[in-house]
Amino acid sequence: MENESHDLTKEELILNAASDVFIEKGLSGARTQEIADRAGINKTLLHYYFRTKENIFARILQQVFTSFLVQIDSAISEDAPFPIALRAFIDSFVDYIATRPRVPLFIMQELSQGGNIVKEVISGTLERIDLPNKMVRLITKEIEEGNLEPVDPLQTVVTVLGACIYYFVAEPIIGAVVSKIKPGLVLDRESFVAQRKEEIFKVLYYGLKKREESDAK
Repeated sequence: MENESHDLTKEELILNAASDVFIEKGLSGARTQEIADRAGINKTLLHYYFRTKENIFARILQQVFTSFLVQIDSAISEDAPFPIALRAFIDSFVDYIATRPRVPLFIMQELSQGGNIVKEVISGTLERIDLPNKMVRLITKEIEEGNLEPVDPLQTVVTVLGACIYYFVAEPIIGAVVSKIKPGLVLDRESFVAQRKEEIFKVLYYGLKKREESDAK
């Protein structure tokens, strides 16, 4: 039992150190020697646990995506009214990313270089956690009951994802745009992110909501 605890501690040290190195330098720029140095272990021990930096990278991604999807999935009930489920999705998604702002840029950087490991890990995680199809079922149900416009559920899920993640990917651009629109305004990140959640919900929900014939004319 002591050995198992000891092994787990070493793995955590390696994964924590590797996470920082990968975010700073990407998979291609990361070196196992630097990961070992930051973890305070020798390189031989690192190879004993993971063999390659690609294996470490995959493990970190798996942990990130699993915790991310579990958090959102657990916040959403298919029995809940659609507005509540949509708001829960948006809030959970944005809250998770807001505490890990470097993760989206890191993933996009790796995807731009091929990203085979990222794609494999995402696919494997989605096989265990069926969140996208849960959202598609919720949207489809609302359309069939006449509560939403007849939109494409798949496109709608992609739109929700894009709206939630865009700020964190394009934060420097958004900061420049805000400064242009409101010169002298100092952007308070925390309050802006909180407002983003509300605005994403309002734009998406009221854009999807079935309109009365008189409103549509």
